[in-house]
Formats: sequence, structure tokens, C-alpha cells
Amino acid sequence: MEIKGEEAAYLKGSAEPVAGSILTSTSRYLNNPRFRDVYAQMGLKRDGYDLPAAYLIPEVNRAVSEEMDYPRLHVLLAAERERLPEFARWLDERFTSDWSAEKVAHCAPDTVGALIHDFIVTSGMEIDFMFRGEPADDFAYLIKRRVQNHDIEHTVTGLDTSPVGEIALIVANTVAVFNYFEPEFASMLSFQPMFLASTSLMRAACHYPTVTPAMIEGFALGHALGAKQKLPLFMLRWEDWIDVPVANVREQLGFQDGPAPGHWTWTYEASHG
Repeated sequence: MEIKGEEAAYLKGSAEPVAGSILTSTSRYLNNPRFRDVYAQMGLKRDGYDLPAAYLIPEVNRAVSEEMDYPRLHVLLAAERERLPEFARWLDERFTSDWSAEKVAHCAPDTVGALIHDFIVTSGMEIDFMFRGEPADDFAYLIKRRVQNHDIEHTVTGLDTSPVGEIALIVANTVAVFNYFEPEFASMLSFQPMFLASTSLMRAACHYPTVTPAMIEGFALGHALGAKQKLPLFMLRWEDWIDVPVANVREQLGFQDGPAPGHWTWTYEASHG
């Protein structure tokens, strides 16, 4: 329902925006045409079958990078390195994964290694699919590990790769990051993921109303799972867990809030068209 008359005047107040010939705002994100456009596209578009779901991610990352204060980010990272010895040790180790189906083929059924093996074989995807090569600095290493752990997090937490599961995992990671780091640094680490989460919820509300309650459920389950974490999920070394039964891992790491297998499978179709 359109808001008119006195009610609209109440909400708007008596102030008038600064006049100008172009869009201006105190928000640098709104002032950035690329950021503004891709945010609107992601939040308002329909998801067809002609393009992959990640088609606009390069544009999203470019817009986010344009508005990210990288010098400030590195200052904050250095402060967190000083404040958190465990984080500093993790950065200094610079451990990276080198997954292949062959390396986990020996793992017993229902172990983490078996899940990873099944994912690689079934999906045909590479776990190390972005930011390859030697990281140039601590932040590049952090991002590399986030990418390397991402698909494993889906399989082990139960927050699957469905449209809802993707958002649930974003929320879980965001909560864990904010619990571990100071807010400003956590916000920078979570900025691009929350871009995706917020626009996904809006997209469901615009075009896929049957998915909207599931999306909200994903936010809730992701929050519950993330709140139990002692470390950001990207700091986990899954190589140390490959021979452990998945049920034991979920209990030890607080992953019990993930949904039952297949719970969100229907949202693949319901979120398209």
C-alpha cells in the first residue's frame, strides 16, 4: 500500500535533501554507480537457467574492492595479529590444502575424508578454484583459506550448496568472525558475503515467495551454528579431521544445528525461473 499525505509527511519529516543535478549521498556505496547497479541487480533480478548463479560475482567483487579501504584493513589485521597469538600462529604457518580425490580415497565411509571424496567426484568441481598461487600477504592468505575451506564447510556442517544453504553458511561464518575479531575488522571480512546474503533474501521476497521462509530459517540455523564456534571456520585444518566420523566432528565442533540431509534440496528449483 502506498503511503501518502500526513503519514508520508510524518516519515519524511520537514528536512529536504541537498539539491543537485546528480545523485549524491553521504554513503560512498550509493555514490558508486557500479556498486549501486550490481547491488540492485543481485537483489531484484530473477534467477534464470541461462546463466550460472555465480555469473555476477566478479562484478560484485569488483564493486566491493572499489569501496574497500585496504590500507585500513591491513592496519586492523596487524592489530588482530598482535592481539590474538593463535591467529598470528595460523598466519605464520601459511598452511594450504592440496586436495584431490586420490588423497582421500582411502577414508572410511561416513568420515570427513569420505565426504570430501564424494564431493570432488560427484560435483566435478575443484576445491582450490580461486586465488591460486603463493599469497602475497596475510590478507591474501586468509582469503585463499576461506576459498579452500568453503565447499568442505558445506559438506561437514550440513549447510548445503542449495540457494538457502549458501546463505546459511555465510551467516554462520559471519557470526563466527564477529565473535572472534574486533567489529571493524570483522565487518570488512564479512562485507562481500553479507552483500550476497542480503540480496539473496530480497530476491526471494521479490520473486520466490515459497523460498522466503526457508531463507529466514537458513539465517536462523546459520546464526545458531556460527555462535558455537571458537574460531572462524576458515582457520580449521580439515586435513586433521579426514579420518574422523562426520557425526563426531559435528558434535565436537558444534555443527549440530545444520539441517537434515536434503532439507533444502527443493529450493534449487523453487529459486529459479
